[in-house]
This record gives sequence, structure tokens and C-alpha cells, in this order.
Amino acid sequence: MIEVEEATRKLMAKARPLGAEEVPVLKALGRVLREDIASPFPIPPFSKSAMDGYAVRAVDVAAASEESPVELRVLEDVPAGKVGRHRVTKGTAARIMTGAPIPPGADAIVMVEYTERTSGGVRIIQQAPKGKHVAPAGEDVRKGQRVLRQGAVIRAAEMGMIASTGRSKVKVGIKPKVRVISTGSEVLAPGKELKPGHIYDSNGYSLTGLAATRGAEAKFLGIAPDRKGALERKIKSAGDFDVLILSGGVSVGDYDFVQDSLLELGVKRLFYKVRMKPGKPVFAGLEGRRYVLGLPGNPVSCMVTFELFVRPLLDVMLGKKEPGPRRGSACLAEGKKLKPGRRKFLRGRLHETEGHLYVRLSTDQESGILRSMVESDVLVDVPGETDRVEAGSMMDIIYLE
Repeated sequence: MIEVEEATRKLMAKARPLGAEEVPVLKALGRVLREDIASPFPIPPFSKSAMDGYAVRAVDVAAASEESPVELRVLEDVPAGKVGRHRVTKGTAARIMTGAPIPPGADAIVMVEYTERTSGGVRIIQQAPKGKHVAPAGEDVRKGQRVLRQGAVIRAAEMGMIASTGRSKVKVGIKPKVRVISTGSEVLAPGKELKPGHIYDSNGYSLTGLAATRGAEAKFLGIAPDRKGALERKIKSAGDFDVLILSGGVSVGDYDFVQDSLLELGVKRLFYKVRMKPGKPVFAGLEGRRYVLGLPGNPVSCMVTFELFVRPLLDVMLGKKEPGPRRGSACLAEGKKLKPGRRKFLRGRLHETEGHLYVRLSTDQESGILRSMVESDVLVDVPGETDRVEAGSMMDIIYLE
């Protein structure tokens, strides 16, 4: 067995970003940016009004109040999308809408709430210092400023930022092709009649969902029974892929054929078995530049090993700036006795109390209890030699979301 860090190092040593493709910004949500984005112009590109009201010279309204209003002659209306035709000079103003360019000569905006329209003019009842309610050109972004770096995940805000630079398309990482196979003669596809001694497949669905959530083009290839010939035919059916994931059949039982079949098909082994719980029987190998992983059959072990090994691999292929799940720390809400030996990844849920972050462990930590993953949003990373964790102790956590 090897340690988690050594397994990760071996797996990631030859991992490289895949190519890039250009997609419409509206199709870029959740994709990984593969270019820096800089704005070719200031944003906003002109000084604009931040309020509906009147564009004035601050000096003209410096003494304005309800008791002593200032009357100005209104030159024109300036709606959003139009440019004023007149210069604001002493004793004049322009009626202006939010987002409209500031007319030349004006340097402040008086909100409409502090004005009274008169025949041919406006009465100002509140002063407006220079720059009041004026959004200057480049207030958000300077010309030439880099707004997004390569490797960022494009969320809704990033979509808006890219669009604000005038881009309709953006370069993103090509999605890794992930193919998933469940193994086991006892495993049935959901929808079929449940026979004695059989269980419905969950791993194929969990793994396909995880891969898609992490940005891959994921496809489930179905279930291979515990027969070597059938398993090898299913593996060969994967076709074109970047990562092939099999669940189950990687332990040392009489019907665990996954490792032998993969090696006989030309897969070069990177490692087998990791000193961790859950998830010890993990196989990782390379077929040329394509990765093949055999994950444990227990549903929790399967998902935990995906998060620790497959997720960072996909992140690198996508070109993410920071591959792997986000890590942090939280106080343990209650203590727990543990068996020392392998490094443990306990399931838990975060909650905040009086400004402090706590993690409450799932009641059942057995690797066959899929419900513990449904109820959890973090893994608690516990060193292998630990025989007990105490309530209130600060623990390393790995975010699942």
C-alpha cells in the first residue's frame, strides 16, 4: 500500500491539460477559462449618471436647500443611450436618466427627489458636491486591465464580465471524455425486477454524476458481470476516452478480475491499494496517455476515491488553476473513538454557531452506507495514527460541493 500523497503524485505526474475550444459566452457556464481576459476599453466607457435627476455644475447648487432653492434653466433631456447635444454652463442643467452619458460641463447629479420642475426650468432644493452620483469612465475596469485569469471557473458573474468586454465567444478547456463501468454479477440496472441476492447499481450513477459535475463529458457504459471475458468486452467498448472508471472488482476475491483484465489489455499500472479508509483497493493505470481507474465497489469508498483522485485529474485536464477539492478547517462538534492504522476520511456536515464553523460527523461511517454521503457536505481528514478525535478540536476538512 502507498500513502494518499504518493498515490496522488503518481497519478498527477503525467496529467496535462487537454486542448481548448471556443464557445459562445452563454454556453460557457461551469467551463474552465483557457485564456486571460482583458478589456479593450474602460468599463463603463464613458462617465454616466448613476441616478435619474439633473446634470448640473456643482458650483451652481452649492448653496441649494429647501429654504433657499436654486433655479436652473433646463437645456434638454438626456435618456440612456443618447448623448447630450448641449454643454451645461452657468445657470443651466440637463434632465438625465440613469446610465446616460454626463453632458459636457456638468460634474454632478441632483436626484430627481430633490428637484421641482418649473415652466422651462427646475428648482433644486439640495446641494450636490462635485462627482455626486457620477459613475466615471473606467470605474469598474480600466482600459487594458485583466479581469479574468486563465484557469478560472466561469460562473454567472464571470459570464457577465466577459460579455461586458464585448466578447460573444470565449476559449475554454475541452471537456475530458469520462466513461464509467459498473462491475458485479449481483448488480442490476434500476428498473429491472430485483432478484434475490441482487442489488441495484448506484455507483454507475454516482460516478457519472460526479464526473459531469466536475466538468467532464460523462457517459455510463452499463454493468459488466464478474466474468473475465464479459468484463474485457465491456472495457473494449469504451472506445475514445480520456478517463475510464470501473467500480468494483478491484479487491482480492476470486471474482475480482478488473486489475488482471486491465493489465492484460495493456494498461500500465501506476499504483494499487492506498493506505486510506474508506477506499483501500484503488487501481490506477495508464494506457498511452489515457487514464484507467478501478475504484472500490462499496458506494462510499467509490465516491470518496473519486473526489481524492479522479477530481484533481479532471481539473488538470480542464486547465483549472487550483486542481482538486477545496480544503479548509472546522471544529469537531463531538468526539469519536477510532481504530488507528489507515488514514481516514470521515463524512460530516458543516454548521455555524456563534461565528464558528463546526462539523458534525455522520452517525454511520461504514463504507456501504451511501446515505452518509447524501447527508454530508465535507470529508474530515484524520491522520492514520489517530485513535480518538476530541470534541472542539480543529480538523482538516475537504469540501464535497
